[in-house]
Parts: sequence; structure tokens; C-alpha cells
Amino acid sequence: MELHVWGEAFGLPSIDPECLAAISYLGHVVPPRDWSLVASNDVSVSPDYVLPALHHDGTWISGYLNIVQYLAAHTSFSSADCDLTEAQRADALAYASYLSSRGSALLAFFLYVSPSAWTELTRPAYSSLLRFPLTWTVPLKLRAAAIAKTEHLGLDHLAADIDPEDGSSEAKATAPLTATGFLRLPTRPSVSDSMQPEQAAAIRLQSLLEDFFLTLDELRGTDTYVFGAGKPTSLDFLAFGYLRLLRVRTPHPFVERCMSRNPAGSRLIKFLDTMQTEVIQWKDNRIQDTLPWTQPASQSLVNMTSRFADDATEHIPGVGDSWKSWRGDGIKDSGEMRDPAQVLFAVGAAVAGIAAVGGAVVFKALSPFGAATHRWEAPKSGLYQFGDIGAIFNSLPGFDAPVAPAPIQSPMERDTVYQGEKVEVAVDVEP
Repeated sequence: MELHVWGEAFGLPSIDPECLAAISYLGHVVPPRDWSLVASNDVSVSPDYVLPALHHDGTWISGYLNIVQYLAAHTSFSSADCDLTEAQRADALAYASYLSSRGSALLAFFLYVSPSAWTELTRPAYSSLLRFPLTWTVPLKLRAAAIAKTEHLGLDHLAADIDPEDGSSEAKATAPLTATGFLRLPTRPSVSDSMQPEQAAAIRLQSLLEDFFLTLDELRGTDTYVFGAGKPTSLDFLAFGYLRLLRVRTPHPFVERCMSRNPAGSRLIKFLDTMQTEVIQWKDNRIQDTLPWTQPASQSLVNMTSRFADDATEHIPGVGDSWKSWRGDGIKDSGEMRDPAQVLFAVGAAVAGIAAVGGAVVFKALSPFGAATHRWEAPKSGLYQFGDIGAIFNSLPGFDAPVAPAPIQSPMERDTVYQGEKVEVAVDVEP
């Protein structure tokens, strides 16, 4: 079986919390010889465009919880949840939903919404995982989805405008003008204006984090793992994935400080250390050696342009939602075929992608809008070489060309610079 995931980042096997949980879970319940890990970084391999995705006997299973359930029902490998009661299974499902909502929202803010973390950590990580031209569309799409996740927390407005070319933050407003059109003198920024997004929302963030840490710590209680029993369950691996990524050091490590100072957060740090040393098979400094990595299949130009067109189509008003619903979701067999109309639609999307890439290349070759205009002129001849005065003389009637100066008797020498019909321009020069 093959597990397709988002690839390495921040010294971890994956940049995605559910992918990190799936890697850790399979490493715990499945022998290394029976599975392989593929950093495909390609959501299109899954029928519902979601990673992690497990490919087993021609069947694709997407999402961490679906993978756990599939392994328990369709394989002979022992499940980490085999000893749970029905009540505990219901609690595990409820807390998994809590992690995917609250945990993913907090993680989205600190790695995607935060401008400093996005420009210095997250976007460069995706740029190293993706190939051109997907670096133009996929990271921006993921960041937009992350911002949407923070809306219910009231943190989405803290996302700064990011320049899609280089990832730098842009100014939100130009210098103010007076009523007469003159620029106002710059005023000293207030304390709130100079704050980073994490600092501006410090009280709100601290409350959300402490509530999140307390909920997980109360669920675990005095036991080492959730639900006790002396061994981890699938919920432990999911909590590990989210908490481990929350501990990534960002330019403003607000989470790390809050977690170390909070009693519940400190106990969760010990939980992470126990999972890393006693349960998780991969090690931080030996990721390549302790996991069964397999090289992903090489992608053709048609596949790349098709993915680019797919991402672009999602952002077309009135078309994006229909496009997503056409993909479908759930567990599907790889041999399932789509109807001819859908195939033609996919081919049209690929052609549109090729056209978009070509247009983008042409656009990149153009001079930047607003750049200075350079003019080249032929060398000036005749009286034009003397500037504006020479241009006036050169426009007089009957001018053909400058004539050789006529010799004049001393003590003054006369230099004739123009001679025409009834008009002669001369300059007296003292020897």
C-alpha cells in the first residue's frame, strides 16, 4: 500500500497535520515492508482531492479518519482502537472533530495567516515542494482556505495583503492628502499600528490556546495517552500531528511561549516527548532513514498544466463550486471511469491551462507597468547640435548646411555660422 502525503517541512515528514498523523499511525500499526510513503504533493491523486490518501488494491481512501477505519475493516493489521468501547469511540470521533476545527484554525493562523510566518516559513516550504507553475496557484489557494478557517475565531482580518510575486507585504494605504491636494506630514504611528498580528490579538489568542490545551489535557487526564489503556489510540496520533506543528518555531513564537508557561500546555509537551521517543517510529534527525520513502511518479507537462488549470478554474465565479462537485468525494475504485462529457471538459481545462501558462510567460517578458521610458535618438547634425538656439537658426528659410567660415581681416575674425537668401549670421571672435 502507498500513502500519499504533503512532503517534508520544518524538519518534519510533512507540512500537514493529518498527513503527519497518518505517517505516524501507519508506522505504528503497519510493518515497514508492507507500506511505502510517497511525497506526491499532488491532491489530484485522490478522488476527492484530499491528502493524506492511501492507495491499496486499486482503492483510494482519503483523510486520516477514513484511512484508520479502512485499515481496521479491510486489512489484517491490528488497529490502535480495537480495545475502545462504543462510548470511547464516540468520544474519539467528537474530539477528532474538535481538533479538525479548533486545532486547524489555530494552526492556520500561526503558519498561514500570520504575514511573517507565511513569507518566511510556509510559502518557501511549499515553493520547495511544488514545481512551476504550481507555485503560483497552490500556495495562494491554501492560504485563502486557511484564512477562511480563522473567520469564526475573528482572526481572519489580521492577514496582510501579500504580493503574489515575491510574498512581501504591501502597504495597505498611501500617504493621506489635505483638502488642497498637498501631502500631510507623516504622523508618529500608534502602538497598535506598530504591532504584529500576533501581538494585536494576544489576549484573544492566549484565551483560545489555553482553552485548546486545557481541553486536550482534561481528555488525557492523568494517563499517558488518551483513554488510558497504556497504549496510544488513533486520537493520540491526530493530537500529535496538530500539537507537533503548533510547536514549529515561527518568527513570533507566541504559541511556544504560551504552551511552556501554561500548566496544561506543559503537560502536553511531555505527551509529545513521550510519543516521539516511545511510539513514533521516525526520528527528527533521521527522517529519510526511518521512513519507507518512495519516489513519486514523474509528472508530465500535460499533468502539470491540467493541475494548474484545475486550480485556476476553482477561482472562476460561478464555475468553481460546480467544478469541485464534479470531482466527487469518498472512497472510489481507481478503475471507475467518467463519462465522455467529463473527459472533454477535463481536456478543455488542460488546454486552458496551457494558454494560461503561455500568457503568463508573455506577461513576465513585458516591461513592468509604470517603469521609466527610455528614448534613443540619432546624433544631432547641423545647427541642432547647439541646442534650442541652433534649432531656431536651423529653421530659417534657405538653409542647406553650415558653410565654411570666410576669412576676415584683423583685428577681428568673423565666423559665419549661417548664410541664406538675404540673411547672414556671423560671430565676431577676437584673436
